[in-house]
This record gives sequence, C-alpha cells and structure tokens, in this order.
Amino acid sequence: MKTPEFTVAEQLTSIFENGTTEIQYGYCENLGDGRGFTCGRAGFTTRDGDAYEVIQQYSRLVPDNPLAIFLPELKRLYEQESDETSGLPGYGKIWKLLENDKAFRAAQDNVVYEVYYCPAMKYAKKAGITTALGKAIFYDTIIQHGEGDDPDGFPALIRRTIRKMGGKTPQAGADEKKWIATFLDVRRADLAHSFDADTRAEWAESVGRVDTFKQLIKKGKWDLTVPFTVEWEGEKYHIF
Repeated sequence: MKTPEFTVAEQLTSIFENGTTEIQYGYCENLGDGRGFTCGRAGFTTRDGDAYEVIQQYSRLVPDNPLAIFLPELKRLYEQESDETSGLPGYGKIWKLLENDKAFRAAQDNVVYEVYYCPAMKYAKKAGITTALGKAIFYDTIIQHGEGDDPDGFPALIRRTIRKMGGKTPQAGADEKKWIATFLDVRRADLAHSFDADTRAEWAESVGRVDTFKQLIKKGKWDLTVPFTVEWEGEKYHIF
C-alpha cells in the first residue's frame, strides 16, 4: 500500500532519475554505464533484470503487447549480466510509446514496490531506521545501487557504515541521525569512485544525489513533512 512516506520518497528519487517530481514511465535511454537500456520510473535496466521483470508482469496483464517479443533476449541479458543492446531493435521507442498504458504503468509500480520499496523498508526495520528521511534515503539507495552482493551494492554500504559506527546500528543503540549521516558519507564516497569501472564515470556525476539528502538533514527535515523544496543540479523542486 502506498503511504505518504512512499509518495515523498518516490518524488525525490524521480528528481534524481529524471529531473522532475512527475513519475516518468516512458523514459528509456542507453546511458553507456554498462547496464544497457535504463528505462521507466525507477531506471529499470536491461542488464540487471528489473526491466525483464516489468515486461514479464506487463505480459501477464496484457499478453499480446509489443514488448513481449523481447522477453527471451531480456532473459539472456539478465542471466549473462550483459549490457548488449544489439538484440533489442526498437525497444526504447516501443517503451516510450507505452508511457500512458495503464497496465504498463501498473507493472512498473508493482516492480518498484515489490523489488525496491519493500526490501528497503525491511533493511530499515532491521537497522532501526524510523525517520521518514532515513527511509527515503534507503529507498533511493537501493534504487541506484541495487541489492546485489557486489561492493557497490546497498548491503555493502550498510556494512561499511556499521563498521564506521563501531559495529552498531540504531537498532543496537547508535544515534539514528549520526548513523544516517555516516551512511550518506559512505554512499557519496562510493558514488565518487565506484568499484565497478563501467559505472564509475556515470556515478561520479551523481554525487549531488547524496548532497541533496544532506541539505534536508541540515534543514532538519527528518519527518519529510510536505510541502518543502530541494535543490538538484542547480534547480529547485517542490515536493508536495
């Protein structure tokens, strides 16, 4: 179920992903970051399998859809962790054309909720993160970094933060605000120089993502009560 906290969190992530608080279901682009096509409201990629999951869900809702022909190739790309796009002719154009399809939007919403938001909230609960801002940071991090076991992944960032905080989480007695501030420092360092060389240049340009969250900490916006304004890449955005 979508909550006010989730609504604010997804607006913030939409700003970082697409430069607008309006969810961009039709976005699709090859960023050259080693992940193939990056698509839709959460930057689903053809390499990492979440774009494949979206089209699987969409195909269950609308079996005869124009993206279904790509399922075998998307499965191969996911299984081989490949960023190839040569086997996806017309894919980006078709994705964009389906922007206003209600079933396509529903499939994207479902994958975001099931694959990203719910897992992020489980990590938050385990770590003892209770503030709306802390939860939004966890959500945005899992969207960008993923839940994999690689050193750039969300779980690895949590582990490094725990080490920096003397082996503790807020659940174990650490101050939540200090812990989240440390987590953002860890994440920013990772974005500035990721372990994955393929994403290094692209991610280094996104350190402002963390800086925007730091702005909210300075303003004391831990409860994310709306309305408020954030800055991202020199622009101001109103969250409501």
